[in-house]
Amino acid sequence: MAIEKHIVKIDTVGSAGSATGSGLLVVPFSTLFAVYFNYEANMPATTDVTLTLPGNPAEVVALTISNANTDCWKQPRKQDHDNVGALITGSYSEYLIHRNLLLEIAQADALTDALIATIYVRV
Repeated sequence: MAIEKHIVKIDTVGSAGSATGSGLLVVPFSTLFAVYFNYEANMPATTDVTLTLPGNPAEVVALTISNANTDCWKQPRKQDHDNVGALITGSYSEYLIHRNLLLEIAQADALTDALIATIYVRV
């Protein structure tokens, strides 16, 4: 499997402390490997970021970062299930992406390039 790098730049609009923004990334059928979040230097500490997989058959929230403005690496994973649907302790897998990733920002200030997300997927 190869790893592809994608960059999403999100601007926010609205009032200080309540500005919002979003960015949609269309990728091939793949899995989510890692994300680097680079916040604009003036982003307030009240900022919330949500990474959603809007795909098919149902939307999945892969990651929520609340009240943060510090650049960081994240490797979202989901807990695995056994063959009868029970969660397996200590076993995690990458999220399956059905063509789209949605990044949403809330509780921010109005900024250009408020968040630059570098997203790595396995194809």
